Amino acid sequence: MRDSPRGFGRFLRFRSFRGRILFFFLSLLLVVQVGAFLAVDAANNRSARGQIHEDLVVGSRVFARLVEGRTQQLIEAARLLGGDYAFKAAFASQDIDTVVSALRNHQSRIDSDMMMLFSLDAELIASTLRPAEGAPELDLAALVEMADDSDSGEAAAVLLVGGRPFRFVLVPLLAPLPVAWIAVAFVLDDRFSASLRRLTLAHVSLVGKPGDGLAVHATTLPPPLREALPTALAGDAWQRDTSFLLDLGGQEYVTLVTPLTPAGGDAAADGDALHAVLQRSLDQALAPYDRLRAFLLGLIAVALTVSLIGAGAIARGVTKPVLELVAAARKVEAGDYTETVAVEQRDEIGELSDSFNRMTRGLAERDKVRDMLGKVVDPAVAEELLSREVALGGEEREVSVLFNDIRGFTALSEQQPPQDLVAFLNTYLTRMTEIIEANGGIVDKYIGDAIMALFGAPLPHGDDPARAVRTALAMQRVLGEVNRDFAARGLPVIDIGVGINTGVVVTGNMGSRSRLNYTVIGDGVNLAARVEGLTRIYGVPAIVTESTMRAAPAFVYRELDRVRVKGRQGAVGIYEPLGENGAAGEEQAGRLRRFHEALELHRERKWDEAEAILVGLGAPPRDRRLVDLYRARIARYRLEPPPADWDGSVAYGAK
Repeated sequence: MRDSPRGFGRFLRFRSFRGRILFFFLSLLLVVQVGAFLAVDAANNRSARGQIHEDLVVGSRVFARLVEGRTQQLIEAARLLGGDYAFKAAFASQDIDTVVSALRNHQSRIDSDMMMLFSLDAELIASTLRPAEGAPELDLAALVEMADDSDSGEAAAVLLVGGRPFRFVLVPLLAPLPVAWIAVAFVLDDRFSASLRRLTLAHVSLVGKPGDGLAVHATTLPPPLREALPTALAGDAWQRDTSFLLDLGGQEYVTLVTPLTPAGGDAAADGDALHAVLQRSLDQALAPYDRLRAFLLGLIAVALTVSLIGAGAIARGVTKPVLELVAAARKVEAGDYTETVAVEQRDEIGELSDSFNRMTRGLAERDKVRDMLGKVVDPAVAEELLSREVALGGEEREVSVLFNDIRGFTALSEQQPPQDLVAFLNTYLTRMTEIIEANGGIVDKYIGDAIMALFGAPLPHGDDPARAVRTALAMQRVLGEVNRDFAARGLPVIDIGVGINTGVVVTGNMGSRSRLNYTVIGDGVNLAARVEGLTRIYGVPAIVTESTMRAAPAFVYRELDRVRVKGRQGAVGIYEPLGENGAAGEEQAGRLRRFHEALELHRERKWDEAEAILVGLGAPPRDRRLVDLYRARIARYRLEPPPADWDGSVAYGAK
């Protein structure tokens, strides 16, 4: 194919595709520009926050000095009134009207919002409030105590009057000893906050803590933000005199919270000190940096545009071979390994195409081997052999081994033509194999009409004994379908036996260096084969050993016997799986209990009691052979009792 991209692509033409990519992207330094933008933007943000913090700290100091200065003015004014001879005379003569007139006159001159005269017991004597306004309910006990404790005999604090905060000062009326208290106050409202905003250049809010929530008493914030401020502050862990970001109405405000009085000063008499919240919008502070940000964004946009143009020019030179590789890869994914890619380029794409062609040839050969191997052995075993180095040897592993056999197959084979027998056997083995594989087992080998299957090798599942038992039960159910199909085709119906044992065996590749067979060997395998043979004797379709029963407790079992099989000295318990837990009905559960009771009586040599229970069980077709076996055994033991050390087991010398 032609490799002749035009325009900007010609300038970037290199023999090496990697060289084109490196030259293009390194020349643009896109990453550096983005990094520079982020660094500059972060620096601007930090600078703006730092500057706002400094401004707010200065503003908080100005705020504190203004409040303190205003408080000092009120104290001086109260002192002046307390030293007035005429005022003292009016108080001494109890001329309340004159006292009130003097208080109002003085209030107008010092521009305060409230003046009052209290007795030494903090009882109201006179007030500048009109009668219609009502006398405020004030508790000056704490303020009086503060004045008594101070060196000057004076005090200042914030009190809530009618839900509004007032800055109060308390000065004694001396004659020459204190005879009353002069109280002067100014309200801390929105006008007060507005005057502070003009000096601090920041939004000023006065926030108190009455009850369970924050309350905004005064603020310069617009109404929507005023309503949002308590919730925002309540949900933020803040410390006084430390700035932090606060989200208000979708905007970020650098916020500084400071007490209304400086550290070490007086506090609110009612214990709910007001705090001043100073705020400046971070977005407004960053506005001067917007031009620089816009310039950097424009520079990045230009770089991206140039990058897209250059990448497009390079892409035109590689689109065709890449698309051919994609189309070929999709065919390989679908299992077609005959597709090849012809590329004339000699750069990395050309090398990739050659590697792809070699890969498809290798996959075709491997798929052929895998397909042939998968038809000879179980697919899981084939995968195990193909995924690792094939070598002689094995490892110990706990495996559940299952043997399945057709009863009376020898006689059946004598009655059928060879071709019919092969078709008959293939149908049966196919159905049984499907059940094994559906439960996660693998077929180790077919032995004529018998199947040897493994659960737990080569791949363990964690519940392999239960899978094996579930397979045995499913084989019994499917056997009915198989027999109905055989009967419809004029073929004889069959019966099967299944034996399962769980134990540690040796798994691995057995055989010679020129011919291997993945299988398992060990006493556990032999025991599984022996108990399968016992199904004929006990007349049951499936038998599992005690080890399998204990490893798969999710099923109902009927204990059959304790046996000594050929090749083993010790006795082993054998059980018939009946179904999943909870599947047995009350009648079946009752029969099971009575049979187990008869089995225990038999082992205790109580022949009459055991036989009585067996006779009471009746003889349904499923249990007839088992009941007859034990009744015949009891009859024999009556004539020839077992030895004194008999453990209740029976020995079998053949499979």
